Amino acid sequence: MIERIDHVVVPVPDLEEAAASYARLGLNLTSPTRHTGLGTENRVFFVGASAKQSFYLELLGIHSRSEAFAAGRSHYVETLDRGGGIARLMLGVKGIASEVDRLQQRGVRTAIEEVWTGERKICDVAPLEGIAEMAVTAGLVQYVDRDRDAYERRKSGGRFEHTFPLKRVDHLAAIAPELEASCRFWSENLGVPVHGEVRGPGVIIRQLKIGDAILELLGPDGPDSRLASRPPGLASMVAWEVDGLDATVALARERGFTPNDPTAGILPGARVATIPAGELAGVGMQLLEYV
Repeated sequence: MIERIDHVVVPVPDLEEAAASYARLGLNLTSPTRHTGLGTENRVFFVGASAKQSFYLELLGIHSRSEAFAAGRSHYVETLDRGGGIARLMLGVKGIASEVDRLQQRGVRTAIEEVWTGERKICDVAPLEGIAEMAVTAGLVQYVDRDRDAYERRKSGGRFEHTFPLKRVDHLAAIAPELEASCRFWSENLGVPVHGEVRGPGVIIRQLKIGDAILELLGPDGPDSRLASRPPGLASMVAWEVDGLDATVALARERGFTPNDPTAGILPGARVATIPAGELAGVGMQLLEYV
């Protein structure tokens, strides 16, 4: 049922300040867009070489807390009050009505909500939250426009033209202390089976392939693991594949950011460096190169 990882939502205290940090890095963001009746507004940037790879990061400003609470968007306000970071993982589907009906029949509580800007409907969404086994706060999304049409429109509008060389989103990560239960939930309820497994010191990483990207569920390898007592939830990090990691790190430093020197990653055949979350509105930017 899940076609792709569509985007992540990052509530920020000051939308323009948050957008400015990404713009300084060299990413081309949309103009601010207000969501009718929801108390929120956003700016986003898109990355991907095709409709299948297209992914975006949404910076979400709260211009009216009361309106956001009344519209059922309290999760974003509460995430912001806790210090921010990635609040929700949005998963692209087709036929959202039938998928919501199927989930409800399996005991998963959700309902379809419409998102509008002005007189134009953008999409339907179905929140998935408060589900401990899922390990993340998520949601389903289906847009009014067809994926290919939306991609071509964004491409012709220059939305993928950045001066910082992000190639594609590679993976996201989530803490899943009850790893086996989380894997069952994703497989049985969302149709996303385990694609692979990687082990590191104290951690088991189960890889869920969703479209062209991976969601990593990070679980403890025993009771002494540092993850055993961690609460479930998304890690506030996005891993992006780049061509030429050393040059990309150098470019980030030229633009005032402080990524670490590239090192071997936990994933086989990968080198990584990370721009700290504090420099990019609470979201760490892992730069990843396969060698």
